[in-house]
Amino acid sequence: MAGKKNSIALLLSFSFVLLIGLMLILLLIQIPIWLLLIISLIIAALLTVNMIRILHQQFEQISQTAVQIANGNHSLRIPELETKEFCALGKDLNFMLEKLDKTIYHLAVHREELRLVLSSIDDILWSQSSEGKLEWANEPFQKLFGNIGKKDNVFYTDIIRDPYLLSIIKDCGSSKDKLMKEIVMDNHNYLLSASHNDQAKRCIFILQNIDEIKQAEQMKKDFIVNLAHELRTPLTAISGFAEAMEDNINETNTRYLKIIQNHTQRLIHLISDLEQLIRLERTAAIELQVINLATFFANIAFILSPMVEEKGLYLKIELDEDLPYLTCDPFKLEQVFINLVQNSLRYTITGGITIRSQKLKNEALFEVCDTGTGIDNIHLPRIFERFYVADPARNKTQSGTGLGLAIVKHIVQLHQGSITVQSELGKGSVFSVFLPLLQAPETH
Repeated sequence: MAGKKNSIALLLSFSFVLLIGLMLILLLIQIPIWLLLIISLIIAALLTVNMIRILHQQFEQISQTAVQIANGNHSLRIPELETKEFCALGKDLNFMLEKLDKTIYHLAVHREELRLVLSSIDDILWSQSSEGKLEWANEPFQKLFGNIGKKDNVFYTDIIRDPYLLSIIKDCGSSKDKLMKEIVMDNHNYLLSASHNDQAKRCIFILQNIDEIKQAEQMKKDFIVNLAHELRTPLTAISGFAEAMEDNINETNTRYLKIIQNHTQRLIHLISDLEQLIRLERTAAIELQVINLATFFANIAFILSPMVEEKGLYLKIELDEDLPYLTCDPFKLEQVFINLVQNSLRYTITGGITIRSQKLKNEALFEVCDTGTGIDNIHLPRIFERFYVADPARNKTQSGTGLGLAIVKHIVQLHQGSITVQSELGKGSVFSVFLPLLQAPETH
């Protein structure tokens, strides 16, 4: 085979020597130069044609092998070729094919593993193109919506019939944002999640049945309501009897009685907050009205003035003249600012609280700023959770129920708004409430 590899080189060397020899002989017999050149060109052309034929044959071998490999015959390899350069190229291509075989094998393994994982998941999964064509769907999808088999060009609109789900999927196709939404379909609760694969121009959907979660949430709410109802009656009785006993006991027992009254009132407030939070969670309805913000906040200042004056603090209201009115549920929004100010009062020793308003492009911003002790950054992500108290030890005498800020967040979300907090230890806190500039519903 080594001889074959060097055949082209030997042929060229022999041809060159032969050409030189012929030229010398022709010169010796005094053939004209022009004839000598013609003979040399003919010989060179014949040699070139022969070399091109050999190279073309070897190129055809590589090309035919590549076509068969492309058609799926991955075990095929390029044979050893005569020309040294083509032989080296064949070896490099064979090495690349070995690497490609290993990659294809690993991809097949991972694909099978993914198939097994997807088939074992109870959640409904499917992928569709940007045009809505179903690319793949797992077994739970086909059980719920219908078997798609191995049909080509099946679109989600051919399988899914629920109008609300269809509208959400359509909206998701026109938006690149990640989607997460709760829906009710056939009397079952689902959580729909969608994410885009921009590279493949596909959208992947996950539909999870959350009936058990909803049932557990409802059981928890019912338990809290029943517990609150059962506790309110004895606590009210204890509070009433404690007040009746105030005039008939000595000074020492009066102090003990005061402790009983304080803790009883604290439990009653806790029950009231629990009941209010459950009521808010049970209904998403709000009664929108157009309110005058100056009058609205003047009323809040009047309600809170006894608590503010008792602590020797100030409460300032600074309203944006460009935002005289707001469409909201006034009773629920009043609770938001009362809770926020009361929360600030608990942890403000000197200075006071300022409520500011500002009109933004499409929303209104309300800030409740205090000069209190501030909140450590580690507590800020959880500050709106139920029963979460950032630092129970910092003001035990003024600690609340741990539900006030949770109620605030829920009411703000009912208004399609959001709330954030910025705080620094020793420098106070700023609670920012963002509310959309809604239109009040027309009345007839």
